[in-house]
Amino acid sequence: MTEISGSRTNTIAIVGAGFSGTLCAVNLLRCNLRAGLHIILLDPHARLGRGLAYRTWDDNLVLNVPAGNMSALADDASHFVRYCQSIDPAFNSGSFVSRRIYGDYLEQTLQQAIDEHAAVRFERMQAEVLAVRQQNGQSTYQLELADQRQLNADQVVLAFGHFTPTDPGPFSEFYQSDSYISNPWNFAALDRIDANAPVALLGGAHTALDVLFRLTSQSDARKVYLISRRGLSLQAHRSHPQSPAVAGFPSFFDHVEPTARHYFRALRLKVEEHLASGGDWRDVINSLRPHTPEIWQRLSLRERRRFLSQLLPYWDIHRHRLAPVAHLRFGQMLRAGQVETIAGYVQGYEINAGSVNIEVRERRSGIIRKLNVACVINCTGPNYDIHAIEMPLIKQLNADGYLKQDALKLGFEVNECYQVIDVQGRAADNLYYVGPMLKARYWEAIAVPELRIHTRRLAEVLTG
Repeated sequence: MTEISGSRTNTIAIVGAGFSGTLCAVNLLRCNLRAGLHIILLDPHARLGRGLAYRTWDDNLVLNVPAGNMSALADDASHFVRYCQSIDPAFNSGSFVSRRIYGDYLEQTLQQAIDEHAAVRFERMQAEVLAVRQQNGQSTYQLELADQRQLNADQVVLAFGHFTPTDPGPFSEFYQSDSYISNPWNFAALDRIDANAPVALLGGAHTALDVLFRLTSQSDARKVYLISRRGLSLQAHRSHPQSPAVAGFPSFFDHVEPTARHYFRALRLKVEEHLASGGDWRDVINSLRPHTPEIWQRLSLRERRRFLSQLLPYWDIHRHRLAPVAHLRFGQMLRAGQVETIAGYVQGYEINAGSVNIEVRERRSGIIRKLNVACVINCTGPNYDIHAIEMPLIKQLNADGYLKQDALKLGFEVNECYQVIDVQGRAADNLYYVGPMLKARYWEAIAVPELRIHTRRLAEVLTG
């Protein structure tokens, strides 16, 4: 192996250049940096800032949050809106713009931060990191790259994001067949499916809708089945979204026992009260967002588990809403019969020549339905179980005991300073994480409005 030249002093390596890694770099550049700091942003992809969500060039895929709440900068709420208006003055804070535009915006935001802080040594590195190990007797780290190089850093930020879904159910033989796609974000594989053949999607949330829109953009006659346990559909943002008013901890949770059932009952009563006064239920859901981490941390492990097993699907369809244009498109497909949602469980698969028969037990009737489709696509959502992820870096970090999976498999454990907690329960020296796996600690930690705050706080920790 050859070692990358350069001083090891004051070097911060950020592993992953999606939203979280890019914004960590932006916030570091915008801090009052000490002299000699060297920031290295590493990612296998050539384009920085374009993580899984923003690596698409398909303008059918739009943001699920209005532009007014998508600023990358926590201290400049209108930053993204101004960028959009520089493209088209018709954009406003309530616009739902394409993810491609947002990826462009992140690239420009990073470049602008680099240009405005030219005194800071910033380095982009297109490389896959295979291992991160603390050097013997020191608080510094050595990174092993896939191209045989080595990199030394004083501080390391792990900023990887979402991972492909786990295969649901005991059907390993079928999962090895050509009739199954495990990675729903592999658009090249989606585009190879016969444009006139029916398709089944496992799941019914945002990942499934992304795939649905991609598939039906190829053929407006294609039949698509959305199979999920409850058959629920995502709700829509209102046509003229409003920013939630800044308020204290919800008073309707005062004196409520911190259990999933009691909190949901109090929430339902508040929604009913708000609707009776002419309000919109979305206002109540939005009012919880700044306080969701505190609510999550008030719940015991048992109550968190109960929430995940019994209430999560109902929370998700109201909390993670669709852009109005996406919701309208989906509704038209349902009414036309092009799309069918099925509440049920897959009982088995039978592979035929060029197709597959699926047996689905309907949730309510118990009837077994047989569907013949060209392909089954796993859209059950990102995997946060770090022991089921094949990424070499995570496998190494697990094997060496750097990461501690949380009890609910929502990510791994970190402390309030974003330091990774190892399997012995100790905070790692100079090894940090920022990204959607903060969900394990904060629950509300997978979207821009939260991650922009976490990346800023981490930058302050790193430069404090």
